[in-house]
Amino acid sequence: MKFITRFLIPVCTLLAGLMCGACSDDDKQIEDLPEAPYLTVSETVFGDVGVDDVTLYTTVASSRTVTVRSSDEWCEAELLADTEKENLRLTVMANPDEKERTATVTVSAPECESVAITVTQAARTPEPFLTVSVTEFPEVGSAGEKLAATVTTNQSGVQVASSEKWCEVSYNPSVSKDNLALTVAANTGAQRTATVTVSVPACEPKQIVVTQLKKLDTGCDLLTFGITKSKNPALTGDLAFTFDKNARTLKAMYLKWIEGANPEMMIPTFTHNGEKVLVDGVPVVSGETKISLAEDVELEVVAESGDRKVYTVTLNCPQINTELAVLHMQPASEIVGKENYVDTRIELFDKTSGATGEGWWNTDENGKTIQMRGRGNSTWGLPKKPFRMKFPEKFSPIGLDHAKEKSWVLLSQDMDKSLIRTHIAFSYSRILYNRADNYHDDAAVLFTACSKYVNVYFTGTYYDSSTGRRERKDGDYLGVYQMSDQMERAPGRIEVDKLNEKSPTEDIEGGYIIETDLHEGNFYSALKRIKMSYKYPKDDECKPEQYEYITAFINRAEQALYASGYKDRENGWRKYFDEKTLADFIIIKELAGDLDGYTSTYMYKRRGVDKLFFGPIWDCDKGWNNDKRIPHPSYQPLSSLMIHAGFWMPSYVENDWFWRLWEDESFRAFVAKRWADKKAELLAVTNRILDEVPVDMAKAIEANFSVWKFYYQYSDEANMPARTYSEEIARIRTLTQQRAALLDKLFSK
Repeated sequence: MKFITRFLIPVCTLLAGLMCGACSDDDKQIEDLPEAPYLTVSETVFGDVGVDDVTLYTTVASSRTVTVRSSDEWCEAELLADTEKENLRLTVMANPDEKERTATVTVSAPECESVAITVTQAARTPEPFLTVSVTEFPEVGSAGEKLAATVTTNQSGVQVASSEKWCEVSYNPSVSKDNLALTVAANTGAQRTATVTVSVPACEPKQIVVTQLKKLDTGCDLLTFGITKSKNPALTGDLAFTFDKNARTLKAMYLKWIEGANPEMMIPTFTHNGEKVLVDGVPVVSGETKISLAEDVELEVVAESGDRKVYTVTLNCPQINTELAVLHMQPASEIVGKENYVDTRIELFDKTSGATGEGWWNTDENGKTIQMRGRGNSTWGLPKKPFRMKFPEKFSPIGLDHAKEKSWVLLSQDMDKSLIRTHIAFSYSRILYNRADNYHDDAAVLFTACSKYVNVYFTGTYYDSSTGRRERKDGDYLGVYQMSDQMERAPGRIEVDKLNEKSPTEDIEGGYIIETDLHEGNFYSALKRIKMSYKYPKDDECKPEQYEYITAFINRAEQALYASGYKDRENGWRKYFDEKTLADFIIIKELAGDLDGYTSTYMYKRRGVDKLFFGPIWDCDKGWNNDKRIPHPSYQPLSSLMIHAGFWMPSYVENDWFWRLWEDESFRAFVAKRWADKKAELLAVTNRILDEVPVDMAKAIEANFSVWKFYYQYSDEANMPARTYSEEIARIRTLTQQRAALLDKLFSK
């Protein structure tokens, strides 16, 4: 902003006096002459004006109206009206800057040449100052570092010095940022401190404190680890872990029942050379902190240096591991046979992934015992015994909500060292006996038994047939069992028509469930003397008229099968046997290579349908070359159809039902077509089970064969397994592939 002042300067009195004294009549001409224009300024340069506020004066004279203008606000110009001398006042404000500055005041008048006044104000000399951007480096690593700070000053002659040789310092005045360099050497000892001093004349020195951490220990090794009874009183003893320090794995097995809530929570005792130990990022203190051992534990040992090592701790304890459901059975007395039930306290729960929490049973909580007895034919005499469970009310255990019934079974699979042969066969059944396919007759039941693996514990007296000894078990692990349905007429199971106690005459047609039963059958077919038993109604509940009806029906069916015109599609064997369920039964038994079909063949008859349907599938533990018996030496099981190799029909049954059926070339073609349609799906499910199940229950399998020998067969019917479990699984896979290729040929032959 420029400041302008206008003012008429009076004519000098001297000039006025001269003019007046000279006036006369003769001088009248001079008096009338116009006054000459002029403009003068007494002082036009003000140099080296001080830095503080100051007022300057100069004298302006002019015969015209004067105007003044300043180029800068900090220098104000003002004409004074009441004086002729020093009539221009210049007010100069204090200079806050460290730079010299100049303003120009212009004095102007009409018809006159302007006059410039120069005002130069000196620069303010600053106070001396010194700053550093950092006053401390508190945690310099033990390995040493290069550090930097910024020194700012308006003085020259910066001096830097370090109190310690291990912390070198240098200053570079040519740069404005990070101009102070500190080089910290590696530290091999304790924590140490150095002081760096920065100084300049006329300023207070500045200091930077450098603290270097001690050399951090890199140790992060787990030295010992255990679970002791003293810290975990519910255990029967200390747990010793096998420690592979190279692989960083620790493994232990505990096969006794652990009483109390949350048995998976245990207090470990360990030593290490690190700074701390973490589990899931949470510090763990030896002998104090509880951790869950239900799954493998990642134990992380962290060193002072930040280095770390992870150790995997595995406790194979079927009760707490989450692979399988768990059953603890405590019979009131020894279970000695298959006839008499024994009151049994149980605890049944399922904490596997995806479990709903439904179907748990705890006698201690609900006050209800269940009944248990032995089951099976030859399997009851094996060391690892199968059982039948009978709940006091209809019940769906551990999520098996397809049926709500009292009776359920525990299959021991003692002869099947893979533990999964029957499980695979059940999967075949679900594929072939599938209602959603709309393939089978509407009257077909199409039931497949469930398959739920369970870790079983036992408290009570137990007879081990392999040793011939009875022993008292106290919460001992009994092994992996397969929980499944009782083969019975019931909703959600073999749901044939119910025969009431007082059935009217027309109800006598069904339903019925029949099993070919080499061991306990009480009825022989009239022509071939095939031994059978009635599963529904039970033999001891079957009324005479019912017994007579179903016996006569089976005999008529057998007669039709062996009649000369048995291939006739209307009046031959198809009049009495359902072709589709029969074909699926044969495919399952043939792919499994199960010789034991005679003792595990179920059939049923529906009311109002004059046919025998085949199924459900049951008991394939001797499949996949696990049966050493050869009923017909001319037909070797690995190269023949099971139909010809025997299905283990007694020797007196020549040309049995299945032989006769296979002589019908149209039926062979029917089976071949069904096989071709379903082969890929059956092989795929086999591979999936062989891939997944051994992995999903790996700990349980290991525990099972810690109790029961793997490479051993008590039964004289079963073949020895492969040398190892993994080899046995590979053998089943190979046998399935070989069997499928064989069926491609034999079904089409």
